[in-house]
Amino acid sequence: MEDQIMEQEAEALVPEEPEQEIGQEPQQETGDKPAGRDFAEEVRALYEARPELRGEQLPEEVTMACVRGVPLKDAYAAYAKKQNRTRLVQEQNSQAAAKAPVRGVSRGGSIGSQAEDAFLKGFNEAW
Repeated sequence: MEDQIMEQEAEALVPEEPEQEIGQEPQQETGDKPAGRDFAEEVRALYEARPELRGEQLPEEVTMACVRGVPLKDAYAAYAKKQNRTRLVQEQNSQAAAKAPVRGVSRGGSIGSQAEDAFLKGFNEAW
């Protein structure tokens, strides 16, 4: 029963392979899986490593890497590493921004450093 559930989850997580492009040799097929891959076992290995993913939909980046031949567990590990790196950079940027001294370009005074032109002053007052 559990094997059947894992097989169904594997089919739900791993999308169908993309259409064959012109000039590529067709892959040998056994049923609807590429030769030599056991998607149910890959899903089982992923769930053992990451039980919090059970019932969650995998990101498209992970499923596409799996379709290209990367093992599911490795594809998710690469995705998670990339997400952690992005989150770390964002945290560092926000911490750096919080520590940065606030400086104004005008030194706290008026932005205009030159006296207003008499012509422009009269022109602006008329409107």
